Amino acid sequence: MNENEHRIPHRFSFADGIVSRSVIGSVHLAVLLAFFAMQFAFTAFIPIPPTPVFFLVAFGAGIRIMEILTARHVPIQDDARNRLFAVPSIVWTLLLALLLAVLTRQPDTTYFGMLILPILEAAIYFSLLTTLLVAASAASISAFWVAYVSGFHSPFASGEILEASTLILVYFVVGCLVWLLVNLLRDREERLRQQMEDLNAARSKLIEKEKLAAVGRLASAVAHEIRNPVAIISSALETSASASISVNEREEMSRIATLEARRLERLTTEFLTYARPASSPFQPVDIPTLVGYIISIVQPHALQKSLQIESRVCDHCLLFGDEGQLQQALLNLMRNAIEASPQNGHISVVAERSSKESFRIRIKNTGSAIPPNIAQHIFEPFFTTKPGGTGLGLAIVRSIAERHHGEVHLEQNDPDQIVFTMILPVCDGGDMHRTQKEMEL
Repeated sequence: MNENEHRIPHRFSFADGIVSRSVIGSVHLAVLLAFFAMQFAFTAFIPIPPTPVFFLVAFGAGIRIMEILTARHVPIQDDARNRLFAVPSIVWTLLLALLLAVLTRQPDTTYFGMLILPILEAAIYFSLLTTLLVAASAASISAFWVAYVSGFHSPFASGEILEASTLILVYFVVGCLVWLLVNLLRDREERLRQQMEDLNAARSKLIEKEKLAAVGRLASAVAHEIRNPVAIISSALETSASASISVNEREEMSRIATLEARRLERLTTEFLTYARPASSPFQPVDIPTLVGYIISIVQPHALQKSLQIESRVCDHCLLFGDEGQLQQALLNLMRNAIEASPQNGHISVVAERSSKESFRIRIKNTGSAIPPNIAQHIFEPFFTTKPGGTGLGLAIVRSIAERHHGEVHLEQNDPDQIVFTMILPVCDGGDMHRTQKEMEL
């Protein structure tokens, strides 16, 4: 074998990537049985094959069946083992065609058509030189047959010479063409592989740059949000330490510092929740129970604004997920709905199966529509229009939905028709296990 056989990595070679040994074995078996059947199709013109032919065909078919069964356990990418199969396959096919021709005891035999198979196999797996050697072997068998049917006495029949010459020409032409086509595919596959590697490298760089940029933006936002309460706490402590202020003023400064400390604690807690929500093993979660629990929690807050909360939940609806995270996501959506609703407003919660693969939870509230310039940023971390808000509530909801392979979006944004929708997929046991593994990474 020459250098052409090794210039393409084996995992990208045409034979290993497209043609498996079991397929090649099946082709050999089909061709052998087809040529054997042809003899019976023309029994009106030629005698029935002698008994040894039956045994040889059965033996050859058995070998191919064993190859097919064995090759099923050989990885397609295992170049060395595939070639180990190819070498005896080529030799056996050459020998089998000759033996079948001899055993038929007829000058004209169809079995030499099988000689094209080892040439094609050599063109797929080996170099051009090896392919030409196999073609030369097939040509030698054809030339030998001309002498054999003439009893090795000249002059040989001109018709036999013409037929053998035609077969020999076909062997070499087909071998060279197939080898050129296979190597053309290998070259193109190598170029495609290189382009894919370049594309993946460029994609990795872009992702890395985007991650760094996101980290920078997040760090800047966190620093900005933390700086204000820290500055207020520092100022309040300095002021309370002054001997010139009264006891009442000192108590006021202490109260302000306490409030800002709590605000800072809430901010860091929500930031940690957004960055890496605490995860528990995914388990079946009952949707009616989940929605009912959240409504019971927010009910006192809703009563302060005389809000009416209605719910419509499907019966016996289950999904696999982290119940704690889902509670937090729905709680954030419900709190936002309550805060955005006017006095004596109305909130509705609808949980239903939107399709065979997913659940949909829709939370609708009355009130003014969200301005378009604000609506497009509401899921961004640290974006808020609420005084004292952290801007992490909806960002946490989106993060939790994505960790459950779902999504959340503002479905409708009209006056008295503000609808947030969270879609969560229905998972089977395998999906549950896979999702949990992905969350742990």
